[in-house]
Amino acid sequence: MGGRCRIQTGRLQLDPVSWGDLEDVVRLKSSATVTGRLAGGVCNRILSERDMMTDLMTWGREGVGMFTVRHQGRFIGLAGVQPSTTSPDCHELHFAIFPHEHETGLSCQATSMALAFAHEGGVRRAISYVRENDIVGRRVLGGAGMSVCDSQPDSCGPDILLYQSVRPAGENPRLH
Repeated sequence: MGGRCRIQTGRLQLDPVSWGDLEDVVRLKSSATVTGRLAGGVCNRILSERDMMTDLMTWGREGVGMFTVRHQGRFIGLAGVQPSTTSPDCHELHFAIFPHEHETGLSCQATSMALAFAHEGGVRRAISYVRENDIVGRRVLGGAGMSVCDSQPDSCGPDILLYQSVRPAGENPRLH
């Protein structure tokens, strides 16, 4: 799966997560400064392994999922989609880049590429939640082509914004 799903630019390489990435993913998910952008929050090794299993099953079942992000060959984070836990008709876009690597441009590029891949793979609607005061997160999601939803669901707190990206029905329906 890795070769046909690899995304490469002059600056970044995105590959579907694999068990070979586990140590990097554990380090990323155990960092309190990073995981605010991941659904599960700060994770220990066992939770990271469980997440990895879910990510691998999503790739196998749907042909889309989470990518590792590398800059100049060095692991710097994750970006990609997972089935939504709140809305069965869409996927959630997540990204997390280590703070010392957190150039908004790299985060934006990685997130944009992962989102485009998901849409090309048949994901019609992708959503993402971000705190209203998270300017970097909002820049990354906006730069990836997502926009704030006109109406916010009741499940969002007053300081949470829901972003979305919608591909019209009938375009690249590869999923399901």
